[in-house]
Amino acid sequence: MQLLQVMNMDNLDLLSREGEQGSSGSMIRKELQRRKAIGYWKGGFAKYEIRDDEVESTVGTVRVVKS
Repeated sequence: MQLLQVMNMDNLDLLSREGEQGSSGSMIRKELQRRKAIGYWKGGFAKYEIRDDEVESTVGTVRVVKS
């Protein structure tokens, strides 16, 4: 894979192939770092599902106990 091919890929493709081994994986990680440093995003955004059924955390809340 040539550097020009990596530079023409959009971010979603790069993120999905970030874990590749070898010289192509190295080029992909370097390109992602470069884009992050200059604030450049090419392509669509990743879609995430947010679950509403998660239990709300009670960390940091204060309980008043009457005796």
